[in-house]
Amino acid sequence: MLNHPLPQMSSGSEAEARGGDGMIMDEKKRKRMLSNRESARRSRMKKQKLLEDLVNEVASLKAEIRKNSDNFEILMQKTLVLESENNLLEAEKMDLAHHLRNLELIQTHMELLQMNNNNLESWQCHGSSQPMPIMASAGMFNY
Repeated sequence: MLNHPLPQMSSGSEAEARGGDGMIMDEKKRKRMLSNRESARRSRMKKQKLLEDLVNEVASLKAEIRKNSDNFEILMQKTLVLESENNLLEAEKMDLAHHLRNLELIQTHMELLQMNNNNLESWQCHGSSQPMPIMASAGMFNY
């Protein structure tokens, strides 16, 4: 075990023996010790305040993270619903586009039939409501 000498405190008689100058030095030393103690106390209080502020900030940030996490989950669920609805609408759009193409084809065929009908009427004889028959002999189709 190490032996550390205890700091020697000057007693009042020693200070008197040194004279008035020793009392002034002891007073300065005492004031410096008090000042150092007060400074150390302020430093501890400052550190304690800083620690409390940091603890509060951590708690606040954790609460914000939980809130943002909950909001994220809600937004992800809404996104899934919207994506599903979008897929249904895309499928419906394709069905309607296919239906529209079919209607356009029907319209084109109807117009062609109407034109053929008009051409057929123009070939008919005036006054006759029946088209003129076209005659062909069996020998016409020999190859």
